[in-house]
Amino acid sequence: MYITTETPTKRRKVTKFALAGVAVFGITAAATSAAWSDNVFFGADAAAADFELQGYDPTANAWVDADSGITRIVLPAGILDGVGPGISDSYTLNIRNNGDLPIFLNSTPVGTTSGPLFTGADKATVTFGSFSDPVLDNRGDQATFTVIVTGDPDWVNSDYQGFDGSIVISVVGSSSALI
Repeated sequence: MYITTETPTKRRKVTKFALAGVAVFGITAAATSAAWSDNVFFGADAAAADFELQGYDPTANAWVDADSGITRIVLPAGILDGVGPGISDSYTLNIRNNGDLPIFLNSTPVGTTSGPLFTGADKATVTFGSFSDPVLDNRGDQATFTVIVTGDPDWVNSDYQGFDGSIVISVVGSSSALI
């Protein structure tokens, strides 16, 4: 009987390949047998909020963006024409928040005057009443304040009679409370 035997070198090669296959299979199995995992992703667009303080224009019967002295709201003629010696005339103005953020109003409006009524030693003065609400929290929230023009009590005879002048009123609001 004739018996063939494999050479030890051939058997070693087969054993090496078999072990390499088991090792690769074991690594692959270990990689796929990890605990379950999952993900969730979110996406969004972002933009800056609208920030707009508007004034009410009684002539146009509309809310207006009047962001500078040049684009100011021109009030009706004759609304402040009752000024006399120690006598005041006043008018109430309206403002509102037309933006997305709260608007904190400065403590008082600022008035810039010009013309003969507001010049000289005994000139007329401009003052302002308090805001009805110093913080306009939401879009559409409104506040009022009064502008008051007062003649000097020392006017005598015809001092300042028939004089006129103009006032530019600035209301400043900010997105944070002023310190």
